[in-house]
Amino acid sequence: MMAASVVKEKVASGGPKDRQYVTALARGLKILRCFNHDRRELSPQEIVRLTGLPQPTVWRLCHTLHREGFIQCSVENGRMMLGLPALALGYAAHVQQALPEVALPYMRALTERHRLGISLAVRDGLQMLYLQRTHGDFIYFNDPVGARRPLALAPTGWACLSTYDDAERSEVLQALKRQMPTKWSDTLSRLERARQDYRKHGCILSIGILHGQLNAVAVPIRSVKSGRVYGLSAAGLATEWPKKQLLAVGAELTELARDLAVVAD
Repeated sequence: MMAASVVKEKVASGGPKDRQYVTALARGLKILRCFNHDRRELSPQEIVRLTGLPQPTVWRLCHTLHREGFIQCSVENGRMMLGLPALALGYAAHVQQALPEVALPYMRALTERHRLGISLAVRDGLQMLYLQRTHGDFIYFNDPVGARRPLALAPTGWACLSTYDDAERSEVLQALKRQMPTKWSDTLSRLERARQDYRKHGCILSIGILHGQLNAVAVPIRSVKSGRVYGLSAAGLATEWPKKQLLAVGAELTELARDLAVVAD
């Protein structure tokens, strides 16, 4: 999986071309990725803005996806939404993953013990896709399974980056730099601090980054089978969870991550 993600980043960045890479298919998938929990319906113009693809290309691809059932169009306002075939694919991918189901009771136990929100996520491009969640006392944090957050801000993303090998880390950092050139200096500084935290404590800390009242701690889970890296985080109110208390929870997350690495795909 890591090799595939590196190839994808190289092609997307204009690097060495892969003769087996089908650009039209990749563009269609890019359109499907525009839809998420927060963006359930989109207009063609919004898809053009989100993908950066030319409008004629978006029209042709959306027409094809509509003909195949992967996109539905509203007769009232012309906005588009995912169709049932896309839902079926998402469900098939989710049930194939053993990790979210195995992790859930342990995440619930942590939440019951500490009243923290616990998240399990995996990187998808430059976003973190949440595979499992338990809800703590801090409502702002309660996003559902399937939600996405920018890797540059997500504690789970920082945890993944902190344990990537040099090649994969470099690929992701270069892609982030291209995505946010004006904010790159601050972003890189936060990511480097997170990496230093990981080296020192075995976990990363996010103090007031996602929200002024939210603190979080996160650790990576590297699958023993595939080497794929997931992120596991815990978050709560900053007033109740300063750095010292977060580090204690981080030790629990680290122990859990070691156990989950055996069952992760």
